[in-house]
Amino acid sequence: MKNSALLLLIALVMLVSCQKDEREEVTIVPPINFEDCDYKTDVSAPEGFTVNSIAKIDFDGTIRSFQFVNDQVGYALGSRNFGGFVAVFKTTDGGNTWTDLDVDIDQYPRNMVFKDENFGIISVHDVTGCPPPNCLNKCVILKTENGGQDWEEVELEGLNGILYHPQYDKEGNLYANLNLNDEYVIMKSTDDGASWSIFYNYQEFRFSSTTYSFKIFEDKLYVSGRDNKIYVINTNQELVKTIDIIGSPVWDVEIIDENNMVATVSGVAMQSTDGGTSWTTTYNQSARIIGFDSVDKGLMLLTKDYCPSDVFMANDVIAATNDGGTSWNEAPETTTNLGINFANSQKMGAGVWYFIADNTLIEVVEN
Repeated sequence: MKNSALLLLIALVMLVSCQKDEREEVTIVPPINFEDCDYKTDVSAPEGFTVNSIAKIDFDGTIRSFQFVNDQVGYALGSRNFGGFVAVFKTTDGGNTWTDLDVDIDQYPRNMVFKDENFGIISVHDVTGCPPPNCLNKCVILKTENGGQDWEEVELEGLNGILYHPQYDKEGNLYANLNLNDEYVIMKSTDDGASWSIFYNYQEFRFSSTTYSFKIFEDKLYVSGRDNKIYVINTNQELVKTIDIIGSPVWDVEIIDENNMVATVSGVAMQSTDGGTSWTTTYNQSARIIGFDSVDKGLMLLTKDYCPSDVFMANDVIAATNDGGTSWNEAPETTTNLGINFANSQKMGAGVWYFIADNTLIEVVEN
């Protein structure tokens, strides 16, 4: 079995190495570590930082995402192992304890967004009345108006499919992406998801249910497209520019300002200082972005190497940079599968970040 895992890694190297970009060929050679094959759960911090495992959300399933609406109140969205149905948890003490809200609705969760402490929606994959997973004959969201105490199933008239990655802009408008009649479109709602209209429809859009689809920054949407591109659309529904990214799929995009961006794709982390016109590789292995406080200061999860094993085992570290990724200050010890178990992250204050991995809320604090 170990030989099978090794052959799988070699096949992955050959596959990625054969994918060429018009401007640059990205060759990913994941290092294999035959010695470091102990499964390690402890998380250590890079020099100048402290890591705290705040709490583990202990239930029979997997946390997909979390969101704090203030420093004390937060929500976590999960899917249960039995049936894959929606599970929602709430904290009112900064993440130290979590309460299962016991959402008694058998739907398959996709994404969650809260507007404030009380109002939130969850997009779901509805398969009522037909065999899963391919039935998409209507569009359904779950809605709460009292902080998750009660949830209502809402069928959106005139739509079918799944609303992915709902996000609010600073004006309180809600956006999401949808595969509508085999076309990838950005949808917009001005009434907290009660009704939706097509905001932008472009044949070059391509979304993923799990990786990056779009992000709102100030008055622009940075939308994922085919052929390793990101399309920048302003709120006046105008295509501002097209950004080329080396490699795919795009996992994370951090937009620091109009000129400075950080992105991770399959096997590469990169930075742009000219609004995406050109990119510089900052790490030549898999990585996930925790977040950046500024152009220079940021945190990532970096994969150091892989262990040939019957199950997937990657050795990952938390790493900090003070020069935009030119150099990395890495934690002294690795953690097994920290990157692949990463759900999402959120900035909680100056030099303070939360992220969830393996159902555990972890705090990274600059000393």
